[in-house]
Amino acid sequence: MSKSRKNRSSRRKPEPKPNKQKRWALLAIILGLLVGAAFIYFYAFQDGGTSSSTEASRSEPGASSQESGDQALAVLLAADGVPIASARGVDNKGAQPAVGSPAPNFKMQLPDGETVTLNDLKGHPMIINFWATWCPPCRREMPDLIKAYEAHKDEGLVVLEVNSAEAPVQVEAFIKEFGVTAPVVIDARNEVLGVYRTNGLPASFFIDKDGVIQAHWPGFLDANTLNQLLAEIL
Repeated sequence: MSKSRKNRSSRRKPEPKPNKQKRWALLAIILGLLVGAAFIYFYAFQDGGTSSSTEASRSEPGASSQESGDQALAVLLAADGVPIASARGVDNKGAQPAVGSPAPNFKMQLPDGETVTLNDLKGHPMIINFWATWCPPCRREMPDLIKAYEAHKDEGLVVLEVNSAEAPVQVEAFIKEFGVTAPVVIDARNEVLGVYRTNGLPASFFIDKDGVIQAHWPGFLDANTLNQLLAEIL
């Protein structure tokens, strides 16, 4: 074999040079991924911080809780129409309709789309009264509930009248007939009644300022019993 052939066979083939355009494209993709990851981290951190501070402000006792409850109550009372109550999608972990337990939360959507929850009313002693227009004992006890609300609303008492799945026209007529001044909502699908395990009407729950149930009265609520149970939350 000649020297020239040996030299040709022993030479290494030059490595192909990488395509510059491909390298720049790859670099751009890597940079884009890094920037995207940075934005995701930043906004996740910001959201976490915001929600934590919001929860902290809601859980502060005393004046801040009272003010928040006052605002929520004012929104309910100023509603142009009857709000619709629902328990769908509400987290009620640790709550149950039993004396000594936190009252199950639910939301109330106003006709304009604004939403208030039961927990927003913390800071106020409350009576939740489940009723219907067709229910004779509900009609008999309503005047005493209205009197109690008017007598103690300056002390912060809220009487929340939760109607059982009737049409707004029927409920509004009842409100006018009895002169109901307390907030009224309609449990359109009886979801709230289900959460409170209420099978019969009327039924009343007495809840203290911290949102804890202090008494439950199924059936007709006479004036004497009403006043005795009110004393436990005022």
